[in-house]
Amino acid sequence: MKWLVALGVCLGLLSGVSAMTVEEFDAFKQEGLDKPVIRFGDIAPLLEQHRQNPMFEFTELGHSLLGTPIYQIKMGQGDTKVLAWTQMHGDEPTATAAIFDLLKYIAAEDQADWRQNWMEQITLYIIPMVNPDGAEVNTRVNAQGIDINRDALVLQSPEGRILMEAAKRIEPHYGFNLHDQNRFHAAGAAKNPATISLLAPAFNEARDINESRKRAMQLIAYVKPLIDEEIPNHLGRYDDTFSVRSFGDTFSSFGISTVLVEAGGHRNDDNRQVARRLNFLMYVKWLNGIASGSYRTADVADHDAIPFNQRGMKDVLIHNVTFTLNEQPALLDLAFDLDWEASRRARIDDIGDLSIFGAYHSFDAEGLHFKAGRAYRLTEPLTLEQAQYIDLLRAGYTHFIGDQELLRNNSRLPVLINPTQRLPREALARQQSATFLLRNDEGVQYAVVNGQVIELDRGRVMYRYGS
Repeated sequence: MKWLVALGVCLGLLSGVSAMTVEEFDAFKQEGLDKPVIRFGDIAPLLEQHRQNPMFEFTELGHSLLGTPIYQIKMGQGDTKVLAWTQMHGDEPTATAAIFDLLKYIAAEDQADWRQNWMEQITLYIIPMVNPDGAEVNTRVNAQGIDINRDALVLQSPEGRILMEAAKRIEPHYGFNLHDQNRFHAAGAAKNPATISLLAPAFNEARDINESRKRAMQLIAYVKPLIDEEIPNHLGRYDDTFSVRSFGDTFSSFGISTVLVEAGGHRNDDNRQVARRLNFLMYVKWLNGIASGSYRTADVADHDAIPFNQRGMKDVLIHNVTFTLNEQPALLDLAFDLDWEASRRARIDDIGDLSIFGAYHSFDAEGLHFKAGRAYRLTEPLTLEQAQYIDLLRAGYTHFIGDQELLRNNSRLPVLINPTQRLPREALARQQSATFLLRNDEGVQYAVVNGQVIELDRGRVMYRYGS
């Protein structure tokens, strides 16, 4: 039965149709990479595993500034050359996971017919994790503080030099520049995250379209139906302003048909596994389309129809909060930045009419009034049970101060101890801690603790970090 499923998947992909369900993808998904940060140590054993496979030819291209090896993996023997590279920004790991999904899929015994189909036409070169030093500490830049994707002109970074030397040696016909974008991008006017964004980079200031760039646009148009079917209204397009220092634009100026792929957020998907799966599906479809030439039937007008990215998403939106200052009530929307990729110190990001924005989490507070919280001072050991904590929240306490070793939290609810950000008081301001209460005439109904909304009647958190 399993071979029938695999055969159906393979035939569906070869025909250019998205036939792989989430469950079917899980059979090929590389274990151990469903995480927000992927470091070289996570992929080193996978590299060693694939190195043993004779269909993969490994080359050590050089080392990062701090001495971590940067590898190239070559496969296929076709005349058409394709180069793909990942994680030149160390804190953008989604494509690295998807590339290892692809390698696992390529190596699978039951994919022999599929891989032979494109390997006769294509030689594929993959450079996984161009910036291992940045990946190690989860930062965009390399150990020198250089943004490698702004180093294509001067080549001050060893990692940038390695990538440029590889491209000049290989002379690929197609290039795939694989990144993550921040979670606040929306797909055009839709109030949805841009889970996938694509770009055929310009090769000059005039943003002209030559034959090479047209092919990149057709590659994007070729996968648009796949993305539209999988995640309607979550596909965006980057502005194509020419960037002379960027690798994608530079490679485009070399005549390489280059596609930028940006993996973005999706609701209830903090580790970007939706974007990971879609990256994988696009890679397979592109290999099929390039090998067969079928992508050249795609209409550039479909590329042009993809809406541009815009800054349109918030982590949390609370609508219609009544806030009174100087005896003047106002109905406000509040947006939070959960800061979950860094210190997880949620802060108020925006205030006012926020109706134009979408959000990963939203809540209508109509009929509820803002109330600043108070600090509960820890002077003796306190074991916090659920009911007791809810009573404290109803009494107006939103956080604790003092020796945090005195507090033991036995509730299922988040607590805030010794906050380092300013908390709201009489006035609301951006960058204050997203910690306060919502009340009506019957008392406090909701507590917002470090950006997480607690519904007191039900004793539950409406959403959590990591959900």
